[in-house]
Amino acid sequence: MSEPKILGQFQLEHRTIQVSGDDGNNGTVWLRRVHPDPPMALGCVVELDSSTPRLRLYRAEWPDALREQAKEQTLAIWRSARA
Repeated sequence: MSEPKILGQFQLEHRTIQVSGDDGNNGTVWLRRVHPDPPMALGCVVELDSSTPRLRLYRAEWPDALREQAKEQTLAIWRSARA
């Protein structure tokens, strides 16, 4: 099994979040905070190829508006990577 490919990153408040995914798993990408230290796996966005993608966070409790912003930015990166 190969390492997930880094598709891009975005800023969310004070965080820099990296988005990665596999070629074989087009409907899911993983989110990792790369700044501030320490780097940390945040969760994933699943069902990207559906009309209702879902953000699943491992530990973080984010308000709804922040969750929606993270999901939208992740979708934009995922769509750009597939183009």
